[in-house]
Amino acid sequence: MKVSICATGDSIMMNPPPREYNGGEELKKIIDKADIRINNLEMVLSNYDCFASTFCGGTWLTSPPETLEELLAFGFNYFSIANNHTMDYSYNGLESTLATLEKHGIAFSGAGKDLAEASRPAFLEAGKSKVGLISICATNDDAARAGYARPPIPGRPGLNPLRHSEVYNINSSHMNALKEIAKNTCINGRIDNSKKGGYTIQKPGLFSLGAIDFKESDVEGKTSSCNKNDMARTKNVIENALKEASYLVVLVHSHEIKGLTDDEPDYFLEEFARSCIDWGASAVIGSGTHQLKAIEIYKGKPIFYSIANFIFQSDASHYMPQDYYEKYDIPTEYTAEQAIAIRSANGTRGLNCDFMNFRAIMPFMEFEDGKLCRLVLYPLEMGFAAGPGLRGYPNLADEKTAKEIADRLVELSTPYGTKLSTRKNRIVVTI
Repeated sequence: MKVSICATGDSIMMNPPPREYNGGEELKKIIDKADIRINNLEMVLSNYDCFASTFCGGTWLTSPPETLEELLAFGFNYFSIANNHTMDYSYNGLESTLATLEKHGIAFSGAGKDLAEASRPAFLEAGKSKVGLISICATNDDAARAGYARPPIPGRPGLNPLRHSEVYNINSSHMNALKEIAKNTCINGRIDNSKKGGYTIQKPGLFSLGAIDFKESDVEGKTSSCNKNDMARTKNVIENALKEASYLVVLVHSHEIKGLTDDEPDYFLEEFARSCIDWGASAVIGSGTHQLKAIEIYKGKPIFYSIANFIFQSDASHYMPQDYYEKYDIPTEYTAEQAIAIRSANGTRGLNCDFMNFRAIMPFMEFEDGKLCRLVLYPLEMGFAAGPGLRGYPNLADEKTAKEIADRLVELSTPYGTKLSTRKNRIVVTI
């Protein structure tokens, strides 16, 4: 029996769609054809009655609980909630988000009252099959991650984390220069004392300059790797979920990159995604940097390193906490709109200025007898050139824009051996 899955990227909706917006019905017709209909909820659901965390995912994002009803109108039956904005409004904001989702009876995963709950998959029926969905986040402040209970101490609310480490390989000349800098500035004074006291673990073979780790090597560059505990936990969750589900989908949110651009997945993300397939996952769906990344068909299963956005209104918050004003040295009498305009230099810099952040794909996958048998991508465009009221809402891309998106995906995915072809305003992935 076939199981169909339709996935969409990040939803940051600060305002309900205006009456003039007419792209939703067309998208809903496609989404409704799938058994599993996925969206990434990248905002807190609250009435601005929750205190803000000292950190945020870039900008503090919260929207009224009624916003969920606007998203449900697209036909979604599952939300991934592990992302860098999950804890923007601390524990009360998380509690409000969870309560809103539970009130509507919608499936979700990725955050909870402790790590056991945050790691737990959601399950959905698809005909005679059951599909499990796991949500995990690699980009977050350490205080955002959930924690296990250890009696008598209760667990910590938060998101399901994918921690990782980075090491920068440098040659002997550069290493000597770093050690000279450390000696002359005393930058490592406090941490070295902490290591002597056993409070900070020594890392064999590495030299740390502050919080950054370096290793001497003839070949310079960066490496990154997943946290072994988070990998072991995820492997266990996947294997246990597959005892009752025929298919398992992993949603992963990551802003990390290999080099200087937002369209390359970091090394640890490749390691994580391929490991999930090795452990039995049917698909890995990434989001995070708001831009498209490569598609890889690994052992016959799809890995989307980032499918980008679905609704993008990251600069449309109605209120901002005091921390935002202090961070950017903005007069406190300014409205949120005025404060955001200062940071963005009146809309001339930041995420909302790059048209690539307003392009995405909506994958539609079909599986049969455990195997991927069809994969079609619907290119989306979010009104980059539209007026203020319509900007950020998704539409099926026209043929010209769809071809530009397809050409970009071919460029990004060819190094992974992925083959794509265009059919009018659709993209077909060769299985």
